[in-house]
Amino acid sequence: MIFRVLASIQLSETDRKALIILLIVLVLLILILGLIGVAVRQTMLYQAKRADTMMHDVAVTHVIDNPKAFRRFGFKKNNRALFRDSLVPFAIILSALLLWVVYNIFSHGWGRNIWEEFGDLFFRFKIDNSQYPPDDPLWVKVFGMTILARWPEAVEGYPRFEANHIVSYIVCAATIVSAIYYAVICQAYISRAVMIYVRSNSVYEKSLAGFKASEDIKITPDKPIPPAD
Repeated sequence: MIFRVLASIQLSETDRKALIILLIVLVLLILILGLIGVAVRQTMLYQAKRADTMMHDVAVTHVIDNPKAFRRFGFKKNNRALFRDSLVPFAIILSALLLWVVYNIFSHGWGRNIWEEFGDLFFRFKIDNSQYPPDDPLWVKVFGMTILARWPEAVEGYPRFEANHIVSYIVCAATIVSAIYYAVICQAYISRAVMIYVRSNSVYEKSLAGFKASEDIKITPDKPIPPAD
């Protein structure tokens, strides 16, 4: 249906191709964002259960018997969990940094762009209109927007592997892995903190839902329970 609408608009062939490419890119972005959202939600659910596990024993044994103490103890345990979990990504990035320093001491290559060398492992594309013929450009203006009019062409020779860039490959890959790892850890920390706060209110809340004084036979006016604080 959408493609029929695009075909009915009085545009040049190049403009039509650009709009179709834009639509495909938007669909891909929506799918990627959806997958990221699902991953974040699953992480939050798992970490919420972890928070319950952390606080279960002290709650059911009444070692902690009020919301304030529950939050104080829970946040302390959560901070310790963050510290323990963070050891792995920090160990990865520190190892990569040490490798980079040692390599540069012996190679005297302090000014090398390791990220550019890391780019050897990926496709590179021609993204400048000057690299394309005038009648078949990469970028065109449609409704005042500059969008892709065609799929960009790949630069010849990429991806490739350069043996003398192997340290850059390792350092950059380790940096990316540790950054993603730590981001997940921080998101998990926030998820646990939220659950601890929620539980501090729900575990100790008092409710009269379903209570009927006329049917209660355990508590009488002669033997009332002590008033709450």
